[in-house]
Amino acid sequence: MAKLRCQRAGAVAAVGGVVWIGWAVALSATAQTATSTPVLVGTVLSALGVAAGHYAVEGFYGARMKRPGTIGAWLGALGALVFGGGQLLRLFTGGGEAVIGIGVLVLVSGSLLVAVGLVRTRIQPPWLGVLLALGTLVFLGFEVQPATATVYGLAWAALGQDLYRFDPPDGRFGDADGDYGWLT
Repeated sequence: MAKLRCQRAGAVAAVGGVVWIGWAVALSATAQTATSTPVLVGTVLSALGVAAGHYAVEGFYGARMKRPGTIGAWLGALGALVFGGGQLLRLFTGGGEAVIGIGVLVLVSGSLLVAVGLVRTRIQPPWLGVLLALGTLVFLGFEVQPATATVYGLAWAALGQDLYRFDPPDGRFGDADGDYGWLT
């Protein structure tokens, strides 16, 4: 994968994180429901951004993260796409709750594995992996309080921004065995 494609995916992830924050804040601050058209459109767009973020993580760090991060990146991308597809079903047919539920479970699993991979390999500052793990867990409380989803969006905005600006020290762009972590 070309470096420019990875950076573009990182930029899309950052925008997806910002859109994720936007719909979560709008949903918690207004009287809109989770089935209103603007919220559903924002959810679909942000899910696509998160899928691009998982793709960028795999593209940048696939050779360095190994397992569990690589598996998590693929699971997270698949979960984000299924979650977004479920939201599209909800938008057009009013249904899709089962698809959304499956997408959330796969997305949460993948995001947690990516967070563990980021912290474990020390490719990124550990706080990004911790923020992603915390945001993923807090996102599960969305039904109780929609504002909890903002932490997950914040994690993807920070991680996507870092993926965009960072010169990837991955095996695809250099030596995968060198000590290229954020500490050097």
